[in-house]
Amino acid sequence: MRYTAVVIGLGPAGAAALRRLEELGVDAIGFEKKRGIEEPTICGEYLPEPDDIRFISSKPSVSKAYEYISAAGREKSLRGIVLEVEGSRSFRLGVRGFTVDRRRMVSRLVEGLEYRLSSPLRSLRRIGDEYIVEAGGVEVTARYVIAADGYPSATRKMLGLPYLLPPSEVALGVNVRAEAPEAGDEVYMLVSRETEGGYAWVIPFSGATANIGVGVRGTALGGFSPRRAVEWLLRRNPGGALRGARPLTGPLGRWIPVSGFYGEPSLGGVLFVGDALGAVNPVNGGGIFTAMALGVLAAEAVWLGNPELYGARAWSEVGWALEIGRRYRRVVDFLYAHWGLGSAALRLVPGGLMERVVKGEETFLASLLGIGMRRYGLSPGDPASRTSP
Repeated sequence: MRYTAVVIGLGPAGAAALRRLEELGVDAIGFEKKRGIEEPTICGEYLPEPDDIRFISSKPSVSKAYEYISAAGREKSLRGIVLEVEGSRSFRLGVRGFTVDRRRMVSRLVEGLEYRLSSPLRSLRRIGDEYIVEAGGVEVTARYVIAADGYPSATRKMLGLPYLLPPSEVALGVNVRAEAPEAGDEVYMLVSRETEGGYAWVIPFSGATANIGVGVRGTALGGFSPRRAVEWLLRRNPGGALRGARPLTGPLGRWIPVSGFYGEPSLGGVLFVGDALGAVNPVNGGGIFTAMALGVLAAEAVWLGNPELYGARAWSEVGWALEIGRRYRRVVDFLYAHWGLGSAALRLVPGGLMERVVKGEETFLASLLGIGMRRYGLSPGDPASRTSP
């Protein structure tokens, strides 16, 4: 079988790419290794309101991503975020947001499109200006491949590219759906010594349920137990949001790159999107709309027959914001490395500044933390490596 494009992975990024390809009249097929769409979903499923992040939501690809998200409908509107730094202070951030059912969203995006489930990538090789892709026992030929296969990316590995990040550049996120009648309508973020390099979250999801979880950096995994981490969060009960809470699922975890772009966005006719490129904001862990925006951009580059254009647009519409988040992550790293001094210093930080930092918006602090952005957000001497997390 011959197609113009193949999409590897059908999470939000891959589904957005496949839908955009269809809208543009490009013949394409998607492959997903899971047996069902988003089975399971491992995510807080939270998004900020686009009006509250105009610095990036105004970008064409991000606007298109929010269009796709809106079509799936909202689960719950949230009026703000409470950020508590244990032993220091709490910030009430006026960042409105909402939750979305990722399974429903992705299912609607791929509805009516050509794709195959239970089809992990088995091989990828280039012959001339085309690619032979084998996934789930099916072999297809395509001019372009959109790699949306998460982290670590099997596509990157098969192409002989660095595909693993150092432990400091990756986090383990553990999420549980819980019955939480007291969760209210605010997101709770808890920064504690128990969440080294990351934070814990309580995200009211729908009705009396919430997504709760803990994210820690790869450097803090010695002795880390997902189940104990969730039990600790329930006992800690930030803001009283988990009073009477009861887990409805077991803890599920996934690796999350917190590096910003960790490689070139494209290689020949292969375009990397979502976590396969590092679409997660390093300071707040958000990655749904940025991943989808990259999927849109990759599809448009395929339509134009210009994969090089994808690299430039990926950086100008998404990558620069992730680099800002990467700079702010240095503050997080300092806080955990010097907990006493860092938590004391946070008492002096204005709430408005903290709100902009958590959103990932550029401030004077970002300028102080880095001089001159590199094109793809990689600091000198900090490329992706083959060091296992």
